[in-house]
Amino acid sequence: MSEFFKQLIAQLSVIWQKLTLQQKIISVALVVFTILGMGGILLWSQSGNRTDSGYKVLYSNLGVDEAAAITEHLQKANYKYKLENDGRSVAVESKKLYEIRMSLAREGLPKRSGIGYELFDKNNFGVTDFVQKLNSRRALEGEIQRTIEGLDEVKSARVHIVIPEPTIFLDQKEDAKASVVVKCASGRDLTKDQIRGISYLVSSSVDGLKPQNISIVDYGGRLLSNPFGDNQDAFASSHNMELQQNVERYLENKANQFLSNVLGPSKAYVKVACNLDFDRVEQTMEKYDPESRVVRSEERIDENTRNAPDGDNQRERSLTNYEIDKTVQHIVQEIGNIRRLTISVALDGRYETDDEGKNVYVARTAEEIQNIEDIVKNAVGYDLARGDQISVSSIQFDNEFLRKERNEMRSREKMEFWMNIAKYSLGFFIAVLFLLFLRYLAKTVSEAMNPPVPAFEQYGYEEPVEEVTESVRPQSEILERVEMLTREEPVNISSIIRQWLSEKPVSSKRK
Repeated sequence: MSEFFKQLIAQLSVIWQKLTLQQKIISVALVVFTILGMGGILLWSQSGNRTDSGYKVLYSNLGVDEAAAITEHLQKANYKYKLENDGRSVAVESKKLYEIRMSLAREGLPKRSGIGYELFDKNNFGVTDFVQKLNSRRALEGEIQRTIEGLDEVKSARVHIVIPEPTIFLDQKEDAKASVVVKCASGRDLTKDQIRGISYLVSSSVDGLKPQNISIVDYGGRLLSNPFGDNQDAFASSHNMELQQNVERYLENKANQFLSNVLGPSKAYVKVACNLDFDRVEQTMEKYDPESRVVRSEERIDENTRNAPDGDNQRERSLTNYEIDKTVQHIVQEIGNIRRLTISVALDGRYETDDEGKNVYVARTAEEIQNIEDIVKNAVGYDLARGDQISVSSIQFDNEFLRKERNEMRSREKMEFWMNIAKYSLGFFIAVLFLLFLRYLAKTVSEAMNPPVPAFEQYGYEEPVEEVTESVRPQSEILERVEMLTREEPVNISSIIRQWLSEKPVSSKRK
């Protein structure tokens, strides 16, 4: 094996000596880049392994108390950890992540937000009635807090309940009250239905608590629940306004979607003003039909008199009672009925290209306007008997901003297109240069290892040999004989040469 390496080093040294200065620089650069590339790949793989075997987040968004309790447990158990995000996140070794989580779970860490009914798990004898009531209220607040935090939109919550002392006097009796502070998750917000649901959830959990006595506030100080309190008239007005806006928005979306499918996007705009009837009316009506008579009862009396002074008499008398047809109606008219609609439609015209290639605005014809008016009437439920009004106007929309945005978008698309072409062209050019470089390097190494044969030897010509002098001829004959013996008996010649090399030189002394 050592002989092989010696021959390899000798061949490499011979090749290195035959290279030119430029070829030596290129070869050294290639070797250096190869080593650096392999080293970079090795470091990258080791960094990936370090990431996998490094630290991972155990819990994030912790409070100060929770983070302190968790780090104390980790210190006692001799676990390595790091604090991140200003102490709100705890990171541990990734290979021990699940082990640490189970260990913390056995200790009840991290603690659930709020204190619930587990407050009564331990029997505390000698507790006063006041403390018992206070603990009961704390447990109830904690349970409601946990329930509210179960919503996807809620990140954290706080609940405060005020329960007045019971009294026997009705005029001194006070209602229970509550306040809820919620913190929504990032990018999320509570809808009005969810806010109303939280109000009814809290009111149903506390005896004697009404939904109007609950205040829901976010961490920004905004009041989310009913801002009118006990003012039922203001609350009803707000609710009616919200209902009217919902109806108007619903009708506008129907009409705009219909016209967008027919005319195209941004070609028409519909606005609806809706007048709703919020009066709750109950009517009881009785109608009689005089032309319709029904015999209800009939009575007939016959009287016969005989042997009277004035002779025999006979009298008949009849009494008939009729009933007139009667209709009784009890009508209850609910709130929210539409009294009148006012519809406004703005209609953009058509654009045609003239001989110069420019877009020319062309207004809609009367027939087109009438067709669109009929479409909108049917879409929103137009009723002429109700007094509804509609106005359709054909005007030119100012699309300058839209045109600028479209032009900018096209210019950005063109720029991105040319940038992609330039990027791929540059990559292709670099790849071609790299291939040419590899080809040149392979050719250089091949030429260095296989020196070129002279042209005259390639075509079978022999180099003219000068005539040998008489003094050199014997030496030439000896060399020819040695060459012939080498071809015929290579083993013997090699053993002789090996023996020569093993002999020690004999130093001669001058006398």
